[in-house]
Amino acid sequence: MIDRIVSHVLDTPYEKFGAADVLAAKNRVLDTLGCALSGSRVPSNAPLLDLVRRWGGAPEATLLAQGGRVPLHHAAMVNSLQARSFDFEVTGPEPEGANKGKMVGHVGSTTEPTALAVGEFHHVTGKDLIAAVILGGDVAARVSVSDTFSFDTSFEVCGTSNAFGATAVAGRLMGLDHSQLRNAFGILVNLMAGTFQGIWDGVPSFKLPGAMAAFNGVLACEMAQKGFSGVRDPLLSPRGYFAMYTRDPQPENMLVDLGEVFYVRGQHKLHPSCYGNHNPIECALELRAKGEWKADDIESVVLDVPPHRIEHFLNQPFTAADEQAKALFNIPFGIANALLHGRPELEHYLEPHIHEPELLSLVSRVRLEPNMPGSKSHANRLTVTFKDGESIEAYREDPIGWLDNPAPQSEIDAKFRRNAAFCRTVSEDRAEDAFRLMRTLEECPDVAELATLLAG
Repeated sequence: MIDRIVSHVLDTPYEKFGAADVLAAKNRVLDTLGCALSGSRVPSNAPLLDLVRRWGGAPEATLLAQGGRVPLHHAAMVNSLQARSFDFEVTGPEPEGANKGKMVGHVGSTTEPTALAVGEFHHVTGKDLIAAVILGGDVAARVSVSDTFSFDTSFEVCGTSNAFGATAVAGRLMGLDHSQLRNAFGILVNLMAGTFQGIWDGVPSFKLPGAMAAFNGVLACEMAQKGFSGVRDPLLSPRGYFAMYTRDPQPENMLVDLGEVFYVRGQHKLHPSCYGNHNPIECALELRAKGEWKADDIESVVLDVPPHRIEHFLNQPFTAADEQAKALFNIPFGIANALLHGRPELEHYLEPHIHEPELLSLVSRVRLEPNMPGSKSHANRLTVTFKDGESIEAYREDPIGWLDNPAPQSEIDAKFRRNAAFCRTVSEDRAEDAFRLMRTLEECPDVAELATLLAG
């Protein structure tokens, strides 16, 4: 099996990809790198950035929006951390065909920053980068669908599946041969890990699994290039990935339609925060548009959800003691913010806004009830009841940006500009030059140009 995966990564020619595959990959790059720009302003990233600058080292790849160049694995790590910082980046790539509907997660926040960092250092073409993004994402998604996902019992997939994707990306762009990339995957299985507890606790370390996956993917490939030996069969050996990292291993899922169907299409968010917040937010926006009222007029807010949303990290109290990360994964916060302020903006998920007294008061009046069928995992009904006894309600099923309800191209383009403007260190002119380059990425002779434009 590992040999088939390695051959898939190294031997699939660019010409194998259809126009829809290429466009989906370019959209993922545009979305993710935009989120890496806006994430540069999140204060919780500063400690790691300070450490990386103190460590110094070879100036190999650019820190996006921060400026300066650092060792390759450090650039991939920091840029990935930034991309994940508002939980705003594209999700997926989503599996299709026989594996459709299975959980993948946030692969792009790792694979796309890794591709740009490695691509910059090795001066690859835009076509090279697109191919690496498609194949790295495809491998990561196939790892994810080969286990039954659970937020309660699974390793954090950004630390495991994403690490396979980052290794595939780096191995292809570095020009590893078959034995070297196979060995890199063998090194990787001793590097990866991750827990979802950071999301439950609402702490900045929720970003680390994906960031360390970028670091570890680059490190594994560079070690393999130098001749360091790893596990001989990283997937199927008695103590390999499937034996040690999965609870319900289904390795055959990795190979379904391999090389024929590429898992490349992402789900593009239109709001910061976890996708589980988005239908509640859209319902709140719909109700806000129905009339003039103030937060003090509201008696209660009830969101009907499927039963699995009750004992869930998205349904925890949010208080003045909580950090920025907690707001990103909190339905009551998302609803209250949208009712009070309208469309969620990036600054709404930073201090001091997250601790605004009027907002916290409204958050405390939001409660979730298990009144929706479990078969519709994203279905929500939001009811706002006012102190005068009147009530209004809204209902939604598929979130905007979901594969079954895709975001328009115009919204994906606008999202990049929104993120770039928020970061403040990349000028509008440079951001537009980067936008045009990414829109025609297959024509770019050297992606180092893109890194330079986004340096800040």
